[in-house]
Amino acid sequence: MKIVFIIIIIFLFNSVNAQQVDTVAHLNKKNTIRWNITPMFLIGPKSIVLGYERVLFPNQTISINIGYLEKKPFTDKYGNNIYLFDNFDKGGFDFTLDYRFYFKNRNKRLAPDGVYWGPYFSYYNLWYNGESQIFENNVIVNTIGVKTDLKMYGLGIQLGYQFVIAKYFTVDIVFIGPSFSHYELSLSYNAEIDIDENSEFYQQNKEIIEKLIPGASFILEGKIIDSSGKLSFNSFGYRYLVQIGYRF
Repeated sequence: MKIVFIIIIIFLFNSVNAQQVDTVAHLNKKNTIRWNITPMFLIGPKSIVLGYERVLFPNQTISINIGYLEKKPFTDKYGNNIYLFDNFDKGGFDFTLDYRFYFKNRNKRLAPDGVYWGPYFSYYNLWYNGESQIFENNVIVNTIGVKTDLKMYGLGIQLGYQFVIAKYFTVDIVFIGPSFSHYELSLSYNAEIDIDENSEFYQQNKEIIEKLIPGASFILEGKIIDSSGKLSFNSFGYRYLVQIGYRF
């Protein structure tokens, strides 16, 4: 009995000591730098979004993500690349700020490990500018320039889980992140001759716009893209992501 009692005491001591060491490790490592890999797959492989999370209280953190976005080559419904403009430039910007509450009763460890929820604000911007020359019988019949700029502002609530691996590495997953979003779309054309709405150029450019704007096929349905214009509307948005990080 004495041996069993001694073994139990040693086991309990090691367990408490391990928890204390783990708690101290979590308290000392209040910073996490991370790489959001989601835009690489959803927007394009050249998109780079980095982030930083700071522990403010044992179960609360604040985090920020910021980075560059660039759409992958546009394709038609058959999967073929659309080469509409000879000279073009495209890019974008992503910014997100969120505050996280890690569940005390659900999580065994302190933040930033475990299930969390919290509000977030996001700003998303994509632009596409280009110029193209239209040929007929090897003769230039029209020169067309287009500028497209999309801005999205979102305010929402997210639910996620962050895994801490070997005390230093993290995998952060946002499962659900509905938001109320405001969209601002600016379109402008500069053409020597008016654009025929039934022309191949018009249809291809409209297809590019629809790929640039989430849900644009529904939003732009029944609307005519004329020589210049702006569109502003409110809608629902969402946020979901996977990012990997390093704690220090």
